[in-house]
Amino acid sequence: MIDLSKDLLAAAEANVIGLAVIGADRSMQRKIGGLVEWLPAIGIDCCECMLLVGMEAELAALASGQRDMIALAGVRGASPDITQPMTAVVLWNGAQSHYFVIAMPDFAGRQVETLLGSERRARRLMEQQLEAASAEVRFASLARTRLRLARDLHDTLVHSIVALLTQIRLIRHYLSADPSRVADSLATAEDAAASGLGRAREAIARLRMPDDWKLDPDVEGQLSDFATRSGVRVSIQIDEEARAGLRDCGLTVQRILSEALRNVQTHAQARRVSFHAFDEPAAVGRKLVVEIRDDGRGFDPAVPTPGHFGLIGMAEFAELVGGSCAVESAPGQGTLVRISLPVAVPPVASAGVLAD
Repeated sequence: MIDLSKDLLAAAEANVIGLAVIGADRSMQRKIGGLVEWLPAIGIDCCECMLLVGMEAELAALASGQRDMIALAGVRGASPDITQPMTAVVLWNGAQSHYFVIAMPDFAGRQVETLLGSERRARRLMEQQLEAASAEVRFASLARTRLRLARDLHDTLVHSIVALLTQIRLIRHYLSADPSRVADSLATAEDAAASGLGRAREAIARLRMPDDWKLDPDVEGQLSDFATRSGVRVSIQIDEEARAGLRDCGLTVQRILSEALRNVQTHAQARRVSFHAFDEPAAVGRKLVVEIRDDGRGFDPAVPTPGHFGLIGMAEFAELVGGSCAVESAPGQGTLVRISLPVAVPPVASAGVLAD
C-alpha cells in the first residue's frame, strides 16, 4: 500500500498532483493541492461533489475489495480554477480504513504507473479512461460525455428537488400563517414535481441516445413547444441554403438549443426569442451558423457561476463536432448564443455525368 506521507505528500504540497483523504463514512478529512479543490469542504460527505454524486455503491464496493479503484476521467469545470482536463483516481487504504484521492493533469498519465507502483492497476486505469481506445480524440469525447451526464443530472434532479423544497417550506409557513394559501402552494409543488419528472425523462432519453445518431431535426417544433409552454414570443428564420446543414448537425443544434431555451425560461425573464439559421463560407468548405437571441435581462459572462455548467456544456457540444459556441451578453442587454458548425460539402459531379 502506498505511504501517502512518503510517496505523494511532497508532490501534493508542490501542487504537482492533488491529494485528498476521505473517511470510511465518506466525510472529507484532508485536501492537499489545488487539483482537489473540486471536492467538498472538510467534514462534508464526498458524494455531495458533482463528480461523485450517486456513487455510494461504487465506494462501498471499493472498500469491500470488490473493485480496485474508481477512475474519474477528464475532470474539468468542477472548479473555476481548473482550466484543463484532469484525471482523478479514488483508492481504498485498508490498513488505515480510509479512501484517498489522487488527482493529476492528464498529460501525466504515464506517471500513474510509477505513483501507484502497479502495472496492473495502471493498465486498468487506462482501460477505464479510454475504453480500450488509445486515440486522444476518443478520450476527449468520453471525458466530455461524462461531464454532460453530470450536467444533465444536475439540471434535472437537483433543480427539481430545490424547487420542491422551496414549496414545502412555503406550505409549512402557510399552515400556521395563512392556511387559505396552502391549496395553491400544493398545486405549485405538484407542477414543480411534474416539470422535474418531465425534464428527468428527457435527460434519461439523452443518456440512452447514441452520440453518433443523426436525427431529423425539428427545431421549429422544439421552438413552438417552448413558446406554448413559456408564453415567450418566438420568431424563426431558417435560410433555405442552411436547411441541409441544419439537418446534418441536428443533434448538436438540438442539444445547444435545448440548453439555451432552458436558460431563457429559468433566468432571462425574456419576452421575445429569435432563431436564425444561415450558411456562411469557411476557410475549408461551408459552415452552419445559428443565432439564438433573447431580449431578457442578460448577465455578465465574465462573472463565474459555480455549480452551473450549462454554458460550458453548450461550448463542449459544439467542440465535439469541430465547431464553436459563443455567448454574448450584458446586464440589461439580452443574450445572444452564436453556434458555428462545419458542414459537409457535397462532391461536384464529374464532367459528363448528370446528377439525378
